[in-house]
Amino acid sequence: MEGKEEGAKGRRGEGAKGRGAEGATGCPEDSPGSTAPSAEIGSAGNEDALAPSPARPVSPSTLLPLSPSPLLPFSPSPPRSFRVRSVLEITGGLALILLVMGWIQFGGPAILDNDGYYHIRWAAMLRENWPHLPAFKALPLTTLNEQSYVDHHYLFHVLLIPFTFGDLRLGAKLAAVVFSSLGIDSLFALLVVYRVRYRWLWLTPLIAGSEHFLYRMSMTRAPALSLALLGVGTYLILKRKHLWLVVLSFVFVWSYSLFPLIFVFALAYSVSVYLAERRIDLWGALAAFIGIVAGLVINPYFPKNLTLLREHVLMKYTSAYPVAVGVEWDPYEAWAMLGISAVAFAVYLIGLLAFQYRDRVLNLKPVFFLIVSVLLLLMTFKARRFIEYWPPFAALFAAFTISPRLERVNLAWLARTRDRVIAAIAAAVVTLAAILWMGGCLWTAREDVKGEADPFAYRGACEWIAANTPPGSMIFSTDWDDFPMLFYYNPQNTYIVGLDPTYLYDRDPELWKLYANITLGDEENPGPLIRNRFGAEYVFTDDEHPDFLQVAEESGDFEKVYEDKFATVLRVRKADESRPKKEEDSEH
Repeated sequence: MEGKEEGAKGRRGEGAKGRGAEGATGCPEDSPGSTAPSAEIGSAGNEDALAPSPARPVSPSTLLPLSPSPLLPFSPSPPRSFRVRSVLEITGGLALILLVMGWIQFGGPAILDNDGYYHIRWAAMLRENWPHLPAFKALPLTTLNEQSYVDHHYLFHVLLIPFTFGDLRLGAKLAAVVFSSLGIDSLFALLVVYRVRYRWLWLTPLIAGSEHFLYRMSMTRAPALSLALLGVGTYLILKRKHLWLVVLSFVFVWSYSLFPLIFVFALAYSVSVYLAERRIDLWGALAAFIGIVAGLVINPYFPKNLTLLREHVLMKYTSAYPVAVGVEWDPYEAWAMLGISAVAFAVYLIGLLAFQYRDRVLNLKPVFFLIVSVLLLLMTFKARRFIEYWPPFAALFAAFTISPRLERVNLAWLARTRDRVIAAIAAAVVTLAAILWMGGCLWTAREDVKGEADPFAYRGACEWIAANTPPGSMIFSTDWDDFPMLFYYNPQNTYIVGLDPTYLYDRDPELWKLYANITLGDEENPGPLIRNRFGAEYVFTDDEHPDFLQVAEESGDFEKVYEDKFATVLRVRKADESRPKKEEDSEH
């Protein structure tokens, strides 16, 4: 009886406003119950369209569901004026986001994060060798050796190619601005398409909900592109455009190794449908799965890509990492995470308080975004790198949950002047605090960019090595994360380890342990080991390895051939070369 009474009320009281579900998000509901004429008769948002006219009774036969193809659901086209207005809003949002991300990005000269140097150099090599795939010879001792190499960011690197004409450093920074802006704007577009009220206000926490989100979005890396794919994928999932979802899932596989997220999103939608309508709808999950399988099999690196995928799963998604893999894979401390994402947590908490489970039958999108945001939050607790996803989806959950509640707020209590003044003051204080906090996030992210390492630090050493060593000769670098900049300035040589230490560890655990001991200064005579075990005649080291430099100097096995304020290049002496006499020996 409750469902019937609510349905009748919706037809009587909301008929002048439009369809019943518009009260939830300002646009027709796009749950399965409204995307096709085969919707259940009791689904909210379809009652106006399916309700019998009082003047002409409808026979029961007219209410029989049609049976469109589940992969091609009927979806009436929105009015042309709505589409034009939506495009203008999305374009305006993109322009604003480009300005913000550009202001952050060009706060300093460096390419953010070491991996960006590798990505832009490899994209340039793809362009130079097009249409053939270039051989990757830079890490022969790792699982990324020439025979086993897999570019699991292949499409991302292809999309970087337009930014490789001219100065690669400038191109990498521009690419980071473009991809991050497209990623954030794809989520803002969801607010526009579903006509969420106050969407331009919601754009602010989408952009500035977390300082670390802004910083990581400013890196020249694939996660920014993957955020755009998730935004478009979310639209396709909610709209039940399954054929396009197959295509997007295929593209995701070629773009970034975190492609299983699109399948997880599709499953989250299936759960939402079941909770809202008590029926099973796995078409979205099936479409995503088909696209993923196709992307893995129809792949320029098949079947090597399956081997690398298995290695990634074993290396990164187990309870403990076998070697130190970088701080991005470590979890946040609770208070630190709360501090850097205070705005995201604030709107998320308000969204949780505003969330009403019983409204799921009217609009399942809040349920969907709740499930997705919880999953992303758990991932962020596991590894801080997933801060790239949780804050904006927390803001989306809040927007789709809070905005409908605000429309139903009874303002009768503001009849008295005193109450209006109090409310205005409270709103002004909250607004000012939010602006200051989000402005602080933007400023801090820009300062982080300004504080990045000098992008030209290794250029002098790399140019010396390139001019004085034969192509393909091995260089022993004392830190695995120096590789991207070494490769950027000198792709002609080969290196011991790079991109991820587990690539060397997985190929040869004992060799990795020896490498680590040498770089930490724990080997008394590293020269013969570097020459014989690693096949390297030259060593590159920065000024952050004083223990190694001290041992190298005391051993007499190294000759300093290049030095500047950032780096030192040493030559390993051959066994039959004379060594310089130590001071204590000369005194005797």
